[in-house]
Amino acid sequence: MNHIFPKSKIISVEQTTSTNWQLLQLSNEENLPEGTVLVAGYQTQGRGQGSKSWESEPGANLTFSIILYPLSINASQQFILSKAVSLAVYDFVSQYVPNVSVKWPNDVYVGDKKIAGILIENFIIGDLMTKTIAGIGLNINQKRFSSDAPNPVSLWQLTGKTFVLEDCLKTLHEHIAARYRMMTGNAEKLNSDYLQHLYRYGTS
Repeated sequence: MNHIFPKSKIISVEQTTSTNWQLLQLSNEENLPEGTVLVAGYQTQGRGQGSKSWESEPGANLTFSIILYPLSINASQQFILSKAVSLAVYDFVSQYVPNVSVKWPNDVYVGDKKIAGILIENFIIGDLMTKTIAGIGLNINQKRFSSDAPNPVSLWQLTGKTFVLEDCLKTLHEHIAARYRMMTGNAEKLNSDYLQHLYRYGTS
């Protein structure tokens, strides 16, 4: 899809329980190229951090997972992957609306409302990272939310515009690739950007 992940591909499914779970199963069956994405029109058991679930109207939002092989990252430094992926989502959303931030560890907010949730699953052998599956739920075209989640928001609600999901995925994939490259090429700036854009960082 891009020069950083030149052999990556998109696997589209209409419905799955969880894109993280399905991408993990596929990666156990075959050697998927780094940067490969599994995107679903609908997740029946979309997961957030801990026991939280993720509400997403079928066909309205981006719900996908991406596989990475951060072999040069020591297991003790694995949180840098959360920084890279959350900043990539921050970069994408910031193209369209102001006042975007990352709420620790890796939710993305606009003002005080949550526009994206990220679930990072790292796989480690000894001190080495073998693979990472990053699941992203990003509210794009959803017009209303019916769950008891306290503060969801979508790009449509913020801008009044309808977005083409395929184009959004392509652009976000490019942002992920750029931030991923920074982990080994410019980790200092990656870390400083994360702090700079952290939700309510430095405020009482």
